[in-house]
Amino acid sequence: MANKRRKAREAALQILYMIEIGKPKNQGLSIRRYWEHDWRVESDCHLCPEECSDRDKPKSRFSSPVSRLAESTFTEQLVNGVLNNLQQIDHEIEERSHNWKLNRMSFIDRNILRIAIFEMLFCDEIPPKVSINEAIEIAKIYGDKNSAAFINGILDQVKN
Repeated sequence: MANKRRKAREAALQILYMIEIGKPKNQGLSIRRYWEHDWRVESDCHLCPEECSDRDKPKSRFSSPVSRLAESTFTEQLVNGVLNNLQQIDHEIEERSHNWKLNRMSFIDRNILRIAIFEMLFCDEIPPKVSINEAIEIAKIYGDKNSAAFINGILDQVKN
């Protein structure tokens, strides 16, 4: 389940980033477009390009329809939860980010924080420690060299 949830958090980050950059009028359409684009990925097969008939066929990154549904359901819960509670979540960030205005933070850091804070405030089934650890790991992948420490510092304050 953790792997599916990590993928869902990463997808939520990408969707929130896309929404924030594009400022669409219909955010639901942005979510739908993300899934339409992301359902299929290129094949990882590079071993036998001349012989492999599947070489140019996209394949699903999901092992089953159940895993696809689980990921998309949690992703949409995160995205909609963040968007529906954005004012409160941003207030939490601003209260704890001394000397950093929200609009000065990178889009990535800001949205990783939003997802984690949404989980911490509204998802009782997820321990805060898990939300913090997941945010730090995602920051290591998508953020810059200081993102993980910055995010850890703010989320640790939210936890207390």
